[in-house]
This record gives sequence, structure tokens and C-alpha cells, in this order.
Amino acid sequence: MTWRLTLAEVRHVLGLLVDFKLEAIAAVKLYKNYIIIKGCSEKKRPSPPYILWMKDQRNEIKKVNPEAGFKEISTMLGVKWKTVTAEEKKPYEGIYHAEKEAYLQVIAKEKHETESMRLLEDEQKQRTAMELLEQYMQFKQEAEKDGKKNKKEKDPLKPKHPMSAYFLFTNDRRAALAAENKNFLEVPKITFEEWKNMTEEQKRPYEEMAKKNKEQYALEMEAYKQKKDEEAGHFMKEEEDHMKLQKQEALQLLKKKEKIENIIKFFSSVSI
Repeated sequence: MTWRLTLAEVRHVLGLLVDFKLEAIAAVKLYKNYIIIKGCSEKKRPSPPYILWMKDQRNEIKKVNPEAGFKEISTMLGVKWKTVTAEEKKPYEGIYHAEKEAYLQVIAKEKHETESMRLLEDEQKQRTAMELLEQYMQFKQEAEKDGKKNKKEKDPLKPKHPMSAYFLFTNDRRAALAAENKNFLEVPKITFEEWKNMTEEQKRPYEEMAKKNKEQYALEMEAYKQKKDEEAGHFMKEEEDHMKLQKQEALQLLKKKEKIENIIKFFSSVSI
């Protein structure tokens, strides 16, 4: 007895096998004893004894009752079946049990093959993930090399360099000069001349403010560098942990790959 799959179902399975780079002979061995019939949605189940007996008796009933329709003949067969003895039923029961056993074996085999295909699909997905990871790591390394060649972006958290006494004075004068309708090109010239003509006493408030800002900047830079060193330490630890995790995942994938290869060898050894 042969079992039936839809054309779409077999194409799907064969497509998976091609994706996994199995040879065509492996697909034949995996799906031997199946017949491709379009429109059949599931494998044929074994017919019960009554159906087997009815197929044998239908033509005989039809000959005796040529005018009877399908429904009438079915009713007659139902009545006659009730009169069939246990001994007469045995041949049909024997055929049914034999077909049922064969059917259950095919179902069990199909479940086993389905599980094998699932493992193959998982292995393929994991292999793809590893390839993407390798590509990402390569891209990351290249990007880091290119980044070193380019100018580094400014860190918004880095303390700003303090202004000198002269620029503090310029900021003070900028608003007043703007009120006098001086344009931005005139302002630097005017403030430079004013600063040059100022006495030491006049400059002292700005110089003291600049000194105070410089001391504050030194403290902030020290804290900033310390924080950066801590972040670098955390980053290195995360990188080490990530590499350990990658090694563990690679080991698991290797074990799964060996398991899949053993499954493929098993199916390749099955004779048609």
C-alpha cells in the first residue's frame, strides 16, 4: 500500500532538503513509499472491515437492484452487514489490521523524519546566525580601524576648557557693544584695544576668575578621566564575558552539528 502527500507538501520538504545541501538521493530515501497526487490533502487511512466488505458486495447488490440509487444500495448493504457472521468478517478484519499496522508504522516514521527535519532547520538557522555574527565582527573591526583615522567626535560630558581673562572680559563687553550696534567683526578689534589699554588693577577681577575656573576645570578633568578609566574597565570585562559566551555558543553549535551529521549519515545509509 502507498501513502499520499500533496504536491505542495512534497515541494516544501524537497525545498528544505535543497537548502540544507542534501543530495537528491537523500530526499528519495527519506520519502520513499509516497506517491505525489495533486488535490489529496492527507495520507489515506486504512478502511475498516465494513467498508472493505461493502466494496466487494456493492456490484452484486447493484446487479440484483439495477434501478436502486447510491443511498438505497448503501441502506441494503447496511442491513446485510448485520447478518454477516464473525467467521465471514475475519478476512476483512485481517486486511484492516494489517493495513492499520502499516499505517501506524508510516506515521511513526514520518514523525521521526519530521523531528529530524526540524533539527536540520534549527542547525541551518544557527549556522546562518554564526555567519552573520562573523560578518558583524568583521565590519566592527573595519569600522574601528576607520574610526582611528578620522577625527574623534567631541564628548559632550567632557569638561569645557576654561576661558582666559581676556575672553571673560570680552564676554562682559559683548552685550554693551551690541547695544551700540557694533557688528561682530568690530567687537574683537574694540575689545582687544580696550584690554591692551587696561591697568593691572582693572584686569585683576578677570584674571582671578580665570584662575578659579582653571582650578575647577582641573578637578573636573580628573573626575572625568577617572570615570572614563572605570568605563573602559567595565567595557573590557563585558568584552571578555561576551567572548566567553560566544565560545560556549560555538561549542553548542558544534555538538548540534555533529548530531545533525549523524542523522544525515543515517538517512543516507537507508536503502530504497
